Amino acid sequence: MKPRRAGLLALFASLTAASSASASERHFGFSYESAVLNPGLAELQPWTTGRVGRADYFNGLQARLGFQLGLARNLQGALFWNVSSIAEDVHVANATLKTRLIGTDFQSLSAQLKYRFTDATADALGSALLLEGHAGPMLVGYEARVILDKQLGSVLLGLNLISAGVEQLDQNSRFVGSFGATAGAGYFVTPNVVTSLELRNENGYSGQLDYSVLYLGPTVSYASTRFWLTFAVQPQVVAFKGATPGYQLDLHQNEYVQARLLLGFPL
Repeated sequence: MKPRRAGLLALFASLTAASSASASERHFGFSYESAVLNPGLAELQPWTTGRVGRADYFNGLQARLGFQLGLARNLQGALFWNVSSIAEDVHVANATLKTRLIGTDFQSLSAQLKYRFTDATADALGSALLLEGHAGPMLVGYEARVILDKQLGSVLLGLNLISAGVEQLDQNSRFVGSFGATAGAGYFVTPNVVTSLELRNENGYSGQLDYSVLYLGPTVSYASTRFWLTFAVQPQVVAFKGATPGYQLDLHQNEYVQARLLLGFPL
């Protein structure tokens, strides 16, 4: 009985290892990890990001629908369809009361490439470079990330260094840039469940530094053979630059709380 049980356990372990080696589940909500899909494997990824609370009424929802594909060894590509819905109060000239505007718009299409240099489990440090470009009716932009991570037993650590920019294609065309970093520490409660804490700094500039804010909050993720999901909530904790008068937060260009739900379905 014992040899048979040992054989079954070994078989289960090998299947689990093979499954995890080909998976690209996200354990953090706002931080990327260095893992990529194996060549030929594909995944469907719906994202939803909610942004709530400014000095005036604001409720924003951003949705992304992505198709992700392993292109070659250590190289992964993805395409995303991006839509945004916003309800906000605005001040209109010559009006005594604020006006609430509600709208849903197609924002852009995005193309993304991620190349893994080293593996977070097999090497001393996992590392990858992510490049994304997006174009839409009213904007073009980019995002670049240097990704570092490491798994030490049941502990997962991640760090992203980020640079991004958007050119608004309207009558007053202007470039808005941002840079920052994310850091996360997670713990594998079980092989399928990870709880973590994420810290995110974002800085915006348009000729000068417009704002610098810090978000901090919890994330929980679950992975199975059929799907994976990650849910993160991040309240804004401080604004180093651009704080709204009467607050310690930037509630003009950023929100009280941002939350994100990520889903992945292997195809």
